[in-house]
Amino acid sequence: MWKRVCDRGAVPDGGLKQFELDTGLPILIVNAGGEFFAYQAYCPHEQVKLEDGVHDGSIITCLEHLWQFDLRTGAPVAEADCGLESYRLKQEGGDLHVWIEGRN
Repeated sequence: MWKRVCDRGAVPDGGLKQFELDTGLPILIVNAGGEFFAYQAYCPHEQVKLEDGVHDGSIITCLEHLWQFDLRTGAPVAEADCGLESYRLKQEGGDLHVWIEGRN
């Protein structure tokens, strides 16, 4: 089912921001030049908040141990040995929504 995450203006260009859905699921929204992506909110390495990291438009970097992920796919890059869980995202009426499979 589609779940509203936030207004698209809540995540500045070049930003990473964590939100918690009404289901309790934390979601990371990434804004890369007005193109938005949704991923799990915590680094799979040691559960550090990814919103405290950075991205350069291509790579998301967790600053705790410098694990990196492809911004468009969530795939691991360099030293990371697993990727990020991604979520389908749509924009509707200025809001961002993610598809959460099997959650109420």
